[in-house]
This record gives sequence, C-alpha cells and structure tokens, in this order.
Amino acid sequence: MTSDAPPISVCDWVAAQRGWKLRKRNVMVEGTSDVAYMEMAARLYRTATGRELLSQDFSVFAAGNGDEGGTYGVSERFPSLFDLASLELDAGGNRRYRVIALLDDDPMGRVATAGIARSDRRIVEYESIFRLRRVLPLRAGSAKALAEKTKLANSSYGTLECTIEDLLPDSLCDQFIKSAPHSICKPPLKTGSGVHRYWTLQGKQGLLRFVSQQATIEDAEGIINALRALRSYVGLPPDGATP
Repeated sequence: MTSDAPPISVCDWVAAQRGWKLRKRNVMVEGTSDVAYMEMAARLYRTATGRELLSQDFSVFAAGNGDEGGTYGVSERFPSLFDLASLELDAGGNRRYRVIALLDDDPMGRVATAGIARSDRRIVEYESIFRLRRVLPLRAGSAKALAEKTKLANSSYGTLECTIEDLLPDSLCDQFIKSAPHSICKPPLKTGSGVHRYWTLQGKQGLLRFVSQQATIEDAEGIINALRALRSYVGLPPDGATP
C-alpha cells in the first residue's frame, strides 16, 4: 500500500522541535532580545511604509532561549541547520530554505564566527555568516566585495564592539539610564561617533521594555537598516514585501 502524503521535511521537523519560525529565507541570531528588537523595528516600519521587513518569505529567529542561545547556541546549531538546508530541495531542484547567521561583533562573536567558518568550508563570512555592525551595507556582489564595503563603512569605529543595543540612538539609551542608573555595570567605550555600553542582564531587559514602549521609527532606524541589509543578503528586496 502506498501513501500520497508528501515526505516529511527534516528542516521543518527540526525547526518545530527548536521553536524556530522557518521561512524560505532565514536569519539565525543569538538571542530572543535580538528578535524582539527586530520585530519592534519591523512594526514601526510597517506602520510608516505599509511594507513588511519580516514577511512570509523572511524570518529572524533565535538559536535558543536563554542559555541555549548566544554564541554557543549559534555555534552548535547553525552549521547543522545550514547542512540540512543545503540538502532539502523543492520540485524544481532549488533549495527550499536559505539560512544565514548573524552574531554580535564582540570578542565571543568574532571567535565564534571564525570557528563556524572553519567547521564547514561552505560557510563563508559575508556570504552565509555575518557579524553585526553599526553599518551593514546592502549586498554587494561577492563576499569579498561586501567585506570591503562593510569594513570601509565602519572604519571610523575601529574595533569597537557592536551589539543590537548599540544600534539605538544615544538619546534614547541615556533617557533610560537616567531612570535606571544601575542598568550599566561599567563605563561605556567610545570610538568616533560609536558608543558601546555594558548593560547588566536586568538593564538589557529593562531597556528592551523601555524601547518597545517609547521608540519612534527614527529611533529604530539603525535596526531597520540592519534588517534591510539582511534581506539583501538572502536575495530579497531590501525595502520589504507588500502585505
């Protein structure tokens, strides 16, 4: 007896077990706060433009919740998902899913990015794995061309670390810090116009709640631009999709 049921997608099964929202094009990030900031920015963008940055064909999801995420989570889970996605084809012989990863540009993220790239020669930085920068240029041909464009765009920041909170305007961060001075655990670092703040865990959580309530589309510009760039890296129109 034969069955007409379609074969089970291994990628879909893994995504269901992990709680990942898998679309045709995907970005794995370190944690749920990264996702929350991007969803907030996408909502503001949709209200202002009527277009969707997080659309039916594009998803951003965390490697895991809490300790299951972070650089360790991406290092453990991205290479296996990338490999599975490379094997799963649609009826036309094309990949059903494309998956890239985005890590923080901090010491752990830099080490993890290099380690993941060494673990699989198909995973190339600026092609399948990226580090968050204050300026993420749109797709520019080859990985080498995008690397050069990215480094030039961020040259004024030197080796200053970058996490998603660093894409928020100083005025918004300073406003929050005035109401919660213990949210910072040590003085910030500054290079050029860039600032990297060292948030406590409670500070990061409080900042996210504050920004979700207070941010305008101007405040979210840095994160919106990052989403536009990520869309271009997976071959989608950077300005979003029409609902």
